[in-house]
Amino acid sequence: MSIEFSALGIILAVVASIIIGMIWYNQAVFGKDWMKIVGLTDADMRKRMPKIMPGVIIVALITAYVLSIFINYTHGYLGGSWLKAGFVSSLLAWVGFSLTTIFAHGLFEPRNKKALYINAGNRLATLVAMGLILGAFMK
Repeated sequence: MSIEFSALGIILAVVASIIIGMIWYNQAVFGKDWMKIVGLTDADMRKRMPKIMPGVIIVALITAYVLSIFINYTHGYLGGSWLKAGFVSSLLAWVGFSLTTIFAHGLFEPRNKKALYINAGNRLATLVAMGLILGAFMK
């Protein structure tokens, strides 16, 4: 089986990841609660963003690349459309890796568990968007 990749799909998935994060953690959505729980202020976040963004981009690139591989295997196994493979792969990645990791770490953290739900929701939205974009750009 050959592995299909779309450079444009990966770039758009990275952009979607960043946009979803900006919206999700915006003060008007979940940002205010999340920052209070983790002990950050809006000024802290603005100050940290230039240092954080390169890492965010690298992490999103790796996620998009690996998710592309998962989508290839899912498509090979399930057949059907690439879009379906993107959706199914993103849900499996979220349940099997992101959700379990977030909650396993949360078991040891003494802070408010609402941060877990906010972070888990962000990962779900991000992975599904990335999976759909990647699936849409595969042949």
